[in-house]
Amino acid sequence: MKKNKLQISLIVVTFISLVALVAIQISWIVNAANIQEKQFSHSVKMAMSKIVEQLSDDESICSEVASCMSKGDKASCYTTMYNQIEWSKVDSIVNTALDYYNLNTGYEFDIVDTKKDADFKACKKTYFSDQLESVFLQNGVELKIKFPQKSEFIAAQIGIMFISSIVLIILISISFLLILKYYRREKMLYRSTRDFINNITHEFKTPITNIALANSMISKSGKVIEDEKLSQYAQIIKSEQKRLKNRVEGLLDIARIENGNSTECFKTDVCTIIKSTVDSYQVQLQELKGSVEYHKQSDRCNVNTDSEQFQVAISNLIDNAIKYCDKAPEIKIRTYNKNDFIIIEIEDNGIGIQQEYMNQIFEKYFRVPTGDLHNVKGFGIGLSTVKAIIESTNGKIEVKSKIGKGTRFIIQLPFCNEL
Repeated sequence: MKKNKLQISLIVVTFISLVALVAIQISWIVNAANIQEKQFSHSVKMAMSKIVEQLSDDESICSEVASCMSKGDKASCYTTMYNQIEWSKVDSIVNTALDYYNLNTGYEFDIVDTKKDADFKACKKTYFSDQLESVFLQNGVELKIKFPQKSEFIAAQIGIMFISSIVLIILISISFLLILKYYRREKMLYRSTRDFINNITHEFKTPITNIALANSMISKSGKVIEDEKLSQYAQIIKSEQKRLKNRVEGLLDIARIENGNSTECFKTDVCTIIKSTVDSYQVQLQELKGSVEYHKQSDRCNVNTDSEQFQVAISNLIDNAIKYCDKAPEIKIRTYNKNDFIIIEIEDNGIGIQQEYMNQIFEKYFRVPTGDLHNVKGFGIGLSTVKAIIESTNGKIEVKSKIGKGTRFIIQLPFCNEL
C-alpha cells in the first residue's frame, strides 16, 4: 500500500513539475522576446543618432531636405528626392549605421513632416528621430525608419533557444507519457500476477487439508503403526504437508497485508512471543549442534501488533539464520528499550549478504545467490513477509551484514499507549 501511494505521489509530482516547467519556459520565452524588443529599440535609437549626426555634416543633403520640407503640401521627402544623388547618400548612411549596430533586417526610411505623416505614433514597427528637427530648424521634421520584418528578426534572435526549449518540453512530455503508460501496464501485470498467485494459493488450501486428514487417518491404522517404513512415510507426508501449509499461509499473509486486510492489532507482549518462538527451535538447533540465545534487556515489551503475524516474522528470521549458515548455527537475540521503542536484534553467524543485494532482500520473490550452498529451499517470500508485518505495526527493519561473518537484523517497534 505504501509503495503504491509513493508511486502515485511521484507521478503527481512529476506531472506538476512538467506543467511548471512548461509555464517557466513560456515565461522565459516571453521575457526573452521583451528583452530583444528593448534591445532592438535601443539599437535603432543609437543608429538613428549616428545617422542624424552624419546627415548634419553633409551640406548638400541638408539643403535638399530643407528645400523639400519648405514645400508645405509635401509630407515626405522620398516622393521628391528618391531619384536624386543626395537620397542615395542618405540610404548609404542609414544602411551603414544599421549594419554597425547589427540591425541586419529589411528597412524603409523617409524624412517626413510628422504633422502630416499617417504612421506617426500609429505603427509599432516604425521609429522616428526627433533630433532631425534641430538639424533642419523646422518644426515636426523627423527621420522615419520602418522595419517590416521586425517581428521575424526578433524571433530569429531567440529562435535557437526557443526551438530547443520547445523540443525539450516535447521530449520530456513524451517521456512522461511513456513512463505513465508503462507504469499502468506494470501495475496491471502486478495485479494479475498477484491475483493469480492468490487464487492458486487458495486452491491449494483444500487439497493440503485433505492430505493432512487422510494422512492422520492412515497413521492411526494398525498396519502403519506396526510397519516401521510405512510409519516413516506417513511422518514424511506429515512433515511435507506442514511445510507446504506454511508456505501457502505465508503467501496469504503477504496478500492480506498488501491489500490492507491485516488482522486487528492488540496489545501484545512481544518478549513473551520471542521467548516461546526461541524455545520451539531448541530441539532443531541441538540436532544441528547449534544454539539460539535470547537476552531480554527491555523493561517494556507491549506493542500493538497481531501476535500470530509477529511470531511468523520472528520465525522467518530464525529460519533464515539456520538455512543460510554453512556451519553450526549460533543465533543471538536481544531486546532493549530506546526512547519510545523496543529494539529487537537478531544476529547469526551465517554466510552473510553481499552489499549489492542489501537493497533487494526485502523484495518479494527475490532470493540472494548462495554460492556453494545449494540446499537452501524457499520462494523468496520470507523477508518480504517480515517487512510487511513489521511495517503494518508502524515499525522499521534494517539489516547489517558481513560476508562470512553473519547478518544482524534490527527491528524497531513503537510501544503501545498504556493508559
